[in-house]
Order: sequence, then C-alpha cells, then structure tokens
Amino acid sequence: MTGARILPVDPGDPRLDPYRAVRDADLRGRDGLCCVETARVVRRFLAACARARAAGPAAWDALACVPRSVLCDRRTLPQLAHVIDALCGSAAPGAPAPLDVLVAEDADAVTAISGYALHSGALAIGERRPEPGPGALTPLGGTLAACDGIVHTDNVGAIFRNAASFGIAGVLLSPGSSDPLLRKTVRVAMGRVFDVPWARASEWPGALWDLQRSGWRIVAAEDAPGARTVAEVPPRDRTVIVFGAEAAGVRAEILERADAVARIPMSTRGGALADDPPSLNVAVASAIMMDRLARR
Repeated sequence: MTGARILPVDPGDPRLDPYRAVRDADLRGRDGLCCVETARVVRRFLAACARARAAGPAAWDALACVPRSVLCDRRTLPQLAHVIDALCGSAAPGAPAPLDVLVAEDADAVTAISGYALHSGALAIGERRPEPGPGALTPLGGTLAACDGIVHTDNVGAIFRNAASFGIAGVLLSPGSSDPLLRKTVRVAMGRVFDVPWARASEWPGALWDLQRSGWRIVAAEDAPGARTVAEVPPRDRTVIVFGAEAAGVRAEILERADAVARIPMSTRGGALADDPPSLNVAVASAIMMDRLARR
C-alpha cells in the first residue's frame, strides 16, 4: 500500500499503547486523541479524510480529526487497503505523514490489545483538531440540525447518522452537548461524524440568534403549546432544526424566539391516556423532522 507503513505487531508492542483499553476521557484530555472502532467505521473515517485530502489543503485543514494510526488483523487488512491507498497514495506538498497500519495476527490479538471484542477486526486512533465554530457551517446553506444540551452519546450519534441519511448540511452543538468524537458516539453514528460537518457554539443560544439575524429560519422541534404539526412547516433553505435533550426538551428561550415550533402528531390509539401521551426518543424524532423539513 503506497504511502502507508505496514507494521506487523504483537500484543506487547509499545506502539499499541493508545489502543490499550484507554478511556475516552484519557484519550481526549491527556492526548488529544479519539478512538474509532469496527472495520466499517474505520473505512468511513479514512475515506472521509481521503476525500478532504483530494479536495486540497483547505479541506484537509478543516477536518476536526485526522488519522494517526490503524490497528487491524491480517484478515481485515484487505478490506481497508483501498481507502488507505486513497489517503496515502500520493506525496503531494503538505500531505500528512505516512499512516502507520499496525497489523496483528488475528482478531483475538486485537481483542487482547484493546480489551474488548467489539471491533470486527479494526480500530483507528485519530488526532483531534480544535473544534470548529459556527462560522464553519454558515456558508453551507441547506438545513442544519442543532443539539440543545443533548448529552446521551447514543442520541448524538443517531442524529449524525440521520443527518447523513436525510441530506442535512451540518450539525451545530450547544456548549453542553456531548462530544461527537467519543468512541460510542462514533460507532452509533456509523462513522457519519466524519462525513457530516459539525461545529460547537461557545455562546448559546446566542449562536442561533446570530444565524437568525443573518436570514436563517429557526425551527424548534418540540411538542409545545401552540406548536404546528411538522407537515404544516414547509421545507426551506437555510433552516436550523433545534432538538432538545430527552427530559428537558428545547429550552424555553428558544421556543419563544424560534420562527416556528414543530411537533410530530401522535396517535391516541392503543390505549394511550390523555395525561400520558406517546412520545418518541429524539433519535427517532430527529429522523422524522429531518425527512420532512430538509430542503434537498
């Protein structure tokens, strides 16, 4: 594989230290790294980086995370060969350093190194860049999804996966929303955190009001008094759909100042009580909202 260093390793090799059952908090806080797991998600990570590299230095510099090394077993290496070649296949000026591909004998060896079996033969370590700010998203147009204090990794991961599926241009995170580069979030998102542009706001909800003043429509996804059904809110370019945390929902200040509040109508069949109506997890609700409101 051109441009990559293929390095056979055994479980005691010191080059494997970043993979040794390290917690997300240690990877992020101590080393500025993240862990990507499963062969499919590693492929998507490397493929996204390869596309950015092919697009030029500006696209490469805009990445929130770049690969430092890959760990895989011999059986899985051929599945990654084409994306490794795409990423490392030329020596263009300013190109990243050659990628270390650490090859263990088999899946059991990868499990012994990482401390868990949920890897399907491949892991990668990524080097974090500074989190991009909202200005990285505003030139995109289209539809943005915004996370208002969503902290559950599964929900953040699902929102990214949904965003990729329904043509969402980017994801804006409030200061308190969970890190999209956490190991489980990346896995739940099926690697789409590397495909969908994202940014972190330092002022919240001020970042939404900045967007609103520059012509973006703010739609709060909430079953609140006076909310319109999502079918009554037409798709429109430059729209931000705001999703709230599981218990708190979208905060009151956003509901008051949003251009529209949209809800998903719920059935009362099947024994649902008037004082205990059915509801959807934000992972499911965001998919419905994106499908109905995204301008594609």
